[in-house]
Parts: sequence; C-alpha cells; structure tokens
Amino acid sequence: MLAHKAEDEGIICVEGMLGGAVHIDYNCVPSVIYTHPECAWVGKTEEQCKAENIPY
Repeated sequence: MLAHKAEDEGIICVEGMLGGAVHIDYNCVPSVIYTHPECAWVGKTEEQCKAENIPY
C-alpha cells in the first residue's frame, strides 16, 4: 500500500507545484497482498459500509 499511496502523493505534489488542484482521496488507495497469485482490492471495507449505512 505504501508504494501506491506514495506514487499518488508524488503526482499530486507536482501538480500542486505547477498550479493545479491539490486533492487526494485516501478512500481510493489500492491495497495489495504480494503472494502468488497476487490479491488486490480498493474501496471501503465491510465495517466502513456498515458504519455509514451503505448497502453492499
């Protein structure tokens, strides 16, 4: 997760330095388990959906 988050933050940092909008949404950071086969996901967890009364 750290590499994916850092890459996004780096892009946003450069965009901000060039006068662009500075916004990052940490709810969309992908998570990865480096196994064989690899497993990945993005989005809210079941607990977050329950806490926000979001049907899933």
